Amino acid sequence: MTAVGIRTAAEAVADERVQAFGVLLTAAARLERLLGAAMERESGISHPMFEVLLRLAAAPEGATMGDLSRDAVLTSGGATRLVDRMVDQGLVLRERSRADRRIQVVTITGLGASKLAEAARRHAKAIDEHVFQVLTPESLSATIEGLDELGRHALEALPPLG
Repeated sequence: MTAVGIRTAAEAVADERVQAFGVLLTAAARLERLLGAAMERESGISHPMFEVLLRLAAAPEGATMGDLSRDAVLTSGGATRLVDRMVDQGLVLRERSRADRRIQVVTITGLGASKLAEAARRHAKAIDEHVFQVLTPESLSATIEGLDELGRHALEALPPLG
């Protein structure tokens, strides 16, 4: 059945592509709620903050606000609000670039690195419980490979966020 071949609601419901994407989104949303809530409750940081801290820990020179916005799939306004909260909590520093004063560079602080390590330990335990104990090693490997491929494709196909 081609996409143009979907003419009725029943055909839409029966379409494997529609079903597969729905299952992907539902699983991701449920895992995000489950693991994100546990992270915030146990570590005091949100999952988006965790993702920003991970990105900054991997980039000792820091990252621009544009990089963080793109990597976290946030609008520039959303990234600014998130980084503002993180600055207020002492997790990151935001400074003007020495090379180009128009650009702001964000770096992780010592407190941010400590909070990241604490949150990562707890997050890894939750992932073990809710992902690795559920999927077989073969399923997990195929899932990682497929999702990574989809993520790279989507990144290349996405227009820049404003």
